[in-house]
Amino acid sequence: MQPWDIFLLILGIVGAVLGIVAFLVPALVKRDLDLMGVIQKATGALGSVGAAVGGLQAVFPDLQGLDTVEKIMLYAQEAVETVEQLFRAGNLKGEERKKAATAIIYDMLAVAKIEVTPKIERIVNACIEAAVFALPKMGAGGNTA
Repeated sequence: MQPWDIFLLILGIVGAVLGIVAFLVPALVKRDLDLMGVIQKATGALGSVGAAVGGLQAVFPDLQGLDTVEKIMLYAQEAVETVEQLFRAGNLKGEERKKAATAIIYDMLAVAKIEVTPKIERIVNACIEAAVFALPKMGAGGNTA
């Protein structure tokens, strides 16, 4: 298994956990179950993924790709939060959010001197989706991120 395959696998796991939580939380609220326990378990799962990335860095310290993926994850979180603020302020249309977040991330990658390849593009897209799932949702009747 190539290092990029491992990165994509980890990102897929993070996305799956966030997706499950996004669909599971509303169902649990309707059934009046222990929501805090579920949130703690999800947080633990995400911490485990972070620990896995940290473990890979410890085992393969010369793999620069792990640092790149970690940077992209951070850039995606920042870009999605920035774009969401612009959207809520009325400075950006809803359908423009992903394009704006992608542009911000690519600008950050350029400053960091990281070349955008097709694999980097896939990782950026996955990280944007994961960051959107992690955004707090707006109240009833409002737009979600």
